[in-house]
Amino acid sequence: MPRKNALGAALVALVALGIGGPPASAAATPGTSAKPGKPVPGVAPAGADKTAVYLDMAGRIIPAAGRPAAAPQTARFRCTPVSGRDNPHRSGTGVAVSGHGWWDKGTCSNDRAKVYNCLYEYYTDNSWRQKACSPRKELKPGGGSSNRTVARHDCADTLRTSWRNHVDVNVIGQIDTPEKPMNGAVVDCRVY
Repeated sequence: MPRKNALGAALVALVALGIGGPPASAAATPGTSAKPGKPVPGVAPAGADKTAVYLDMAGRIIPAAGRPAAAPQTARFRCTPVSGRDNPHRSGTGVAVSGHGWWDKGTCSNDRAKVYNCLYEYYTDNSWRQKACSPRKELKPGGGSSNRTVARHDCADTLRTSWRNHVDVNVIGQIDTPEKPMNGAVVDCRVY
């Protein structure tokens, strides 16, 4: 028995030094999966904004999320609100990722809109996955701490990850444009 324990200890020491065991290329790097092909959150590569798909919380594709819609025939009757949003960021508590949404009138005349915002985390299968959405809130234009929505999700760890904060504004009593503009940032917060 003592000989087996000594051999086991020697093998553990060799693997710890990188001698023996799986090749270095097969080892998982922090924040990635050891299983090939399993998508994990990460930092979005250049061009992901043009090719990535958006998934809702159930994993279904969200059509054209974040991409401007084609102008419909009734465009001349529409108003265009200004959709306010900030970059995704660590919340004041430091243990969650947050994003806010608000609005300004733009070409709209009404002074109330229903606003909500959603946070999306980038995954290595070239998808943006919805992680949190604020409740729809009726807001006056202008923003400020009392006139904004908040989407927030607790962090599982502090690995660098790409996030997007999309905002949707629906002006009450007017037909407005359908876009859901976004701001993006790399945040030291990963949800999974």
